[in-house]
Amino acid sequence: MLDIRWIRENPEEFDAALKMRGMAAMAAGLVDLDARRRAAQTELQEAQTRRNDASKQIGAAKASGGDADALIAEVASLKERMQTLEEDEGRVSAELDESLAAIPNIPAAGVPAGESEDDNVEVRTVGEPPGFDFEAQDHVAIGEKLGGMSFEDGAKLAGARFVVLSGPLARLDRAISAFMLDMHTREFGYTEVSPPVLVKDEALFGTGQLPKFAEDLYRTEDDFWLIPTAEVPL
Repeated sequence: MLDIRWIRENPEEFDAALKMRGMAAMAAGLVDLDARRRAAQTELQEAQTRRNDASKQIGAAKASGGDADALIAEVASLKERMQTLEEDEGRVSAELDESLAAIPNIPAAGVPAGESEDDNVEVRTVGEPPGFDFEAQDHVAIGEKLGGMSFEDGAKLAGARFVVLSGPLARLDRAISAFMLDMHTREFGYTEVSPPVLVKDEALFGTGQLPKFAEDLYRTEDDFWLIPTAEVPL
């Protein structure tokens, strides 16, 4: 979630960053919500301070035999006002947090503007593409020739761009996963973790999955979510 203080101090830069992502300007609305929240918080603190002072004065007045009716009425009025302010602050805070949670990360400085991958800029290359004395084939062609990769069966089960691996290719897929886990835990000091595959709302909000991807995630009837990757619980 973006820092509202940064947005408040850099509204033009924030709106320019949103424009690069194809979004409308939002700084003015967010800053207004923030101002309303802070105003409610300030007034609430002032009311709490005055209530505490008045309560002390009531005690002193009663101890000295004085009239405390006006102070008692003031405390009752402050209590009602504080309840209203707490509700207002909670409502505005929830609206602000919901708005901030829906905003994607802003582009880093120097990222070129563009509407599609055609506008991408090549920053650097690493190594040289290998050369072959034969016509290279991609993994799809090789897998289909081996008979262990079926896009036809994948399409029947799940639609286009899905595949069913079988035989040696299925074992290879499993072996590669095991190899990567073994290499990183044995050689690079990582700890293998088997986390829950169902998580609460907070885990998905904290990792940026909600609210943006709510329509793309699976939710159970008891308000748990199926994780998209292990990054979420980790």
